Amino acid sequence: MLTNPAVQPVRNKSAKAIKSATFRYNASEDLSQIFEDFRMMCNDAIRIAINEKPKNKLHLIELSYPHLKAYGLHTHYVLSACEVAYAVYKSRRDGSVPFVKKAFLKLDNQTYRLNHMLLRIPTKPHQYTFLTLQGSDYHLRLIDDPDLKKGSLTITSRAVIIALTKEVEPFEPIGYIGIDLNEKNVTVSATDGYCHQFDELGQVVEIKERYRELRRKVSRVTRNDNRVSKDLLAKYGRRERNRTVQRIHKVTKLVVNYAENHRLSIKMERLAGIRKLYRRGNRQAKSHRGKMNTWVYHLTQRQIAYKAQWDGISYYMVNPRGTSSYCPDCGSRVAPLADRKLYCRMCDKTWDRDVLASRNIMACAVPQARPFRGSGEGERGGDGSNPSSRWREVGIDGTPPKS
Repeated sequence: MLTNPAVQPVRNKSAKAIKSATFRYNASEDLSQIFEDFRMMCNDAIRIAINEKPKNKLHLIELSYPHLKAYGLHTHYVLSACEVAYAVYKSRRDGSVPFVKKAFLKLDNQTYRLNHMLLRIPTKPHQYTFLTLQGSDYHLRLIDDPDLKKGSLTITSRAVIIALTKEVEPFEPIGYIGIDLNEKNVTVSATDGYCHQFDELGQVVEIKERYRELRRKVSRVTRNDNRVSKDLLAKYGRRERNRTVQRIHKVTKLVVNYAENHRLSIKMERLAGIRKLYRRGNRQAKSHRGKMNTWVYHLTQRQIAYKAQWDGISYYMVNPRGTSSYCPDCGSRVAPLADRKLYCRMCDKTWDRDVLASRNIMACAVPQARPFRGSGEGERGGDGSNPSSRWREVGIDGTPPKS
């Protein structure tokens, strides 16, 4: 049996769901100085926070307002700079002095005005600048949807990111879907018998390996010119990120859509401390450390989580310990075979490692499907009888699904 599966539900029963929409735009020269001023304001507020140790964000605003107001920008930039500075200050490591490197702007929803694709933002008191946003039909649907409320705004040198919120009514699930996340695939198993393996993450691994070698070549060729090296590495980094996110988006959208259409709750492993396993000095090859440290497990889980919340789907995080060590039918320990296969002696059955793990993750989230740790008897079914398998597939009410 799994040792203390510790199913930890993510409390997403709130009726408020949030997502962001990214728009391209043509930056004007007027913004370059505002970007730099806002960055300096954030850094000044961080230094004030480190010296004065404010109790909260409002206290930091009181301490920083006279100094930041001297930059001459709109008052809302002062408030936003203090918000950014306080977040950086609270997340800093002990003894470090953090600072903001990249140029960006952040504004609350009361500061800007958005008329279809025309954005108006303030620069100085009673002075404004206009930005024309660029987007597809998908972006137009988001902007023109009356049910979506516009939140905070972030502007970078390349894009405008708008936070969108809506009220959602979470539905009551009739089953569960377990997701096993691996380096090269995402395997899902559901209580309705559905089982599928998405291999698009294998393409992500190939993309990252290709761009890793490309960065090595760029670094060798441009080692005497830091400016050219920085520009080329940034360009190929954007290409790698876009191609990676595109493939992950495709997989996560299919998984969430299946869960929504079949009214299933999503279960994932709570993966933590992965990076600590692949540090220098752990007696691992440099290439292996580099490959595992670029594993996109967090990005994949984050996309599934926010898409599930946006569609009103509940999701849970379970303890990953032992999910690929025990048979999902009888609970016996399995023996490893070649080619990622596992064998159960009690059932005389061979499992694919990823399928077995996804079924165990799905079962971890079903309290009726297995006994409590330390119990000497099986969990009883809906009719009061002991089920034949402690890992059997059951519905939300504890009864087997209809065939």
